[in-house]
Amino acid sequence: MLGYFPRALLLASIIFVSSGCASFRAVDGVDNLWREVPVDQFQRGVTKQADVLELLGPPSQLISLHDQTVFYYLTERTSGEGKIFLVWNQVSAESEYDRAIFFFDTDGVLQEVAYSKEEIVK
Repeated sequence: MLGYFPRALLLASIIFVSSGCASFRAVDGVDNLWREVPVDQFQRGVTKQADVLELLGPPSQLISLHDQTVFYYLTERTSGEGKIFLVWNQVSAESEYDRAIFFFDTDGVLQEVAYSKEEIVK
């Protein structure tokens, strides 16, 4: 039969082996190609949906409003770290978003374009 010290050492070893640290990083959504295209490529009243699709590819979301179509492009980068123990865990994460949104009229002509102030650098 094990004495007190060997049992304590065994318990401490089990706790040590079953604990750990973790870090993670993920990028989701579409590539933020809109940051690479000069902003004057997107001209209100001139640029068509097909032009935006050719330059940026398919949007993250396609939103149909009453008299407008919206192309919504999103890149999300999440990073964090965690501590994992037997009786207590802690995880913290931070997300950054880079967005571009394009509004088109019923004829598919660009009416408005906007970028988020926050930019994810590749």
